[in-house]
Amino acid sequence: MKVIISCLNSKYVHASLSPWCLLAGVRELSDNTYDVSVMESTVNGDMKAFADKIISEKPDIVAFSCYIWNITKTLEVCREVKNNHACRIVLGGPEVAYRPKDILEGYDFVDYVLSGEGEWTFSAFLDNMNGDLSCVPGLTYRAEGEIVTIPEKEYSDDPPSPFCEEFFSNLNGRISYIEASRGCPYRCAFCLSGRCSPLRFFDIQRVKNDIIRLAKSGTQTVKFIDRTFNADAERCNEILMFIKDNYGEDIPDGVCFHFEIAGDILKDSTLEILASMPYGAVQLEIGMQSFNEETLKLINRRTNTKKLVENIRKLIGFNNMHIHIDLIAGLTGEDAESFRNSFNIGYSLKAHMLQMGFLKLLYGADMREDAEKYPCSFTDAPPYEVTSTPWLSSDEIKMLKNCEDAVDRLYNSGRFLLSLEYLTEKVGISPFDVFNDFGNYVNGNGMRLSEYAEKFYVFFSDKCNSEILREKILCDLLCCSSSVQIPDLLKINDPFYKKAKKYFIENVDNNIKIAVLYSKKQVFAVNQSKEKNLHNRYEGEFFDFDYFENV
Repeated sequence: MKVIISCLNSKYVHASLSPWCLLAGVRELSDNTYDVSVMESTVNGDMKAFADKIISEKPDIVAFSCYIWNITKTLEVCREVKNNHACRIVLGGPEVAYRPKDILEGYDFVDYVLSGEGEWTFSAFLDNMNGDLSCVPGLTYRAEGEIVTIPEKEYSDDPPSPFCEEFFSNLNGRISYIEASRGCPYRCAFCLSGRCSPLRFFDIQRVKNDIIRLAKSGTQTVKFIDRTFNADAERCNEILMFIKDNYGEDIPDGVCFHFEIAGDILKDSTLEILASMPYGAVQLEIGMQSFNEETLKLINRRTNTKKLVENIRKLIGFNNMHIHIDLIAGLTGEDAESFRNSFNIGYSLKAHMLQMGFLKLLYGADMREDAEKYPCSFTDAPPYEVTSTPWLSSDEIKMLKNCEDAVDRLYNSGRFLLSLEYLTEKVGISPFDVFNDFGNYVNGNGMRLSEYAEKFYVFFSDKCNSEILREKILCDLLCCSSSVQIPDLLKINDPFYKKAKKYFIENVDNNIKIAVLYSKKQVFAVNQSKEKNLHNRYEGEFFDFDYFENV
C-alpha cells in the first residue's frame, strides 16, 4: 500500500515537523510495512501542480497536516486529488482535530479525520484501515450513513524521532524544528497547547543527540516548539548548558536556537546561563499578551507581571540574544485605553521585536467554545481573527491594524530606532500614539522605504524640532540599509559633506556612509561592511566637526 504524507508550509524556509513525525510513527509503531513518503509544498505554490504531483505517485492513502495557515489550500488540493484519482484522504492536525464531524459533513472528498497524537493514531489507522476501525483512537469516519468518532487516547511514551535520513536530505538549510516536550502547564483560554495532552518531557539524551544532528545539518535556526520551554527549570538549564558547552565544536558557530519561554518564572540559575551564552546562539520568544491584571485572570493566564518586566529587562541587558515579546489585541476585558497602557509598558522594555497580534478564535480553544464568557465577533474564514468585542469596536480594531503595520515598519524592522527614541524620550510623545497616529495617517499603504521615511518626517516635523528629526531619520536610514535612497526632502547640499565623505573613502573604508548633523556639529559615520546588531542595524559612530579641520 502506497501512502503519501503531506503538509503545506507557510513558506519554503519553514520545514514542518508534522509529516516527518507521522512517517516516524508508521515506521516504528505500525505492525506492517508500508510504502510511505513525505511530500511538501507551500501555501504560495500552484495547488493544482502540487495535486498533480501527488496523483502521479498513484497513492492509496494521502494524509495532510492541517493548520489555520494552510487549511484552505489543503482542502483545495484534497478536492483536486480526489476528483482525479481513486484514493482515501485523511486529515489531522489542530485545524480539524476539534471539529472532525463538521469536516466530514462539509467535505465529501475527505474520508477520515484523526485527532490526538498522530504518531500513534495514524499508524493504528493504517494497520486497521481494512478491518475494525473502531479500535483506532481519535478516528472519525463514516459508517452506514452515520459519522462515528472514536475517543482519543492519552500517551505517556516518547514519540519516535522524526529525524530520519530523508528529513535531512529535504531540509536544505531551512529553519528546522525540534520538540523536547509535549503539552503545557498552563490552560490559557485562547490557546490549544494546554488541552492537547498532559505535559510530559522526552528523554533528554535523545534531545541532545537531535540538537547535534540538526546543528550539523546546515540549518541556521533550530526552533524548539515546546510551548513553555522553561516549565522545568532544571531540565531547561541542562539543555542550555549542553548547547553552550558544544557551541563552536559539535554545534557550528552561527547556529541559533529559538525557545518560547514564560518570562515570569525564569530562575536566577537560568538567567545566569543565558547571560553567558555565545552572542547570537539563542533567541527567546516571550508571550506577555496583556498587562491588564483583570484580563489575564479572565483568560486563565497566570502571570506575575512585575517579575515578567524585571526578567525581560535583564535578558535585554545581556545584549547577546534576540528577544521577541508579544501582545494580543482583542482579549476579554481589554479596551483601547487598556491596550494602549499594555503597549506602552511592553515598548518600554526595548525588546528587539514587539509583536502586536490579534486574538484568533481557534477551534478547540475555550474562547471559541464559551461564547457567553468570551463574547466577540470574528471572521468565519481562517485565521478566525477578532473583528470586535464588547470592549473594542470594529473601528478600533481597524485602527490597531494600522498601528501594527507601523510597529512592524518603524520598530521591528530596526529602521527608525533613533527617530523613535527622540520622539518618545526627548519630545515625550507616548509610544503608542507615535505608532497609532502615524499608522492611521499612512493607512497601511505599501510604499518604498524612502517614501515612508519622507512621510514620517512630514507627519512629525511640526510636533518637534524638525531639524533634529531630519537628522535622526538620516542616521536611521544609513544604519538600516546599504541601498536605501535618501529622500530629497531630507538632503542639504553642503561642501562639508563632500569633504568628510572624501576623508572616509581615502583613509578608512569605501563602504562608509555619512550624514552631517548640523544641530550637533558632528558627522555620523556608518561602516556598512560590518555585521549588523541584534536590531538588524549597522552600528554608527559620531565625529565632531573639529576632527576634519586638517583634512
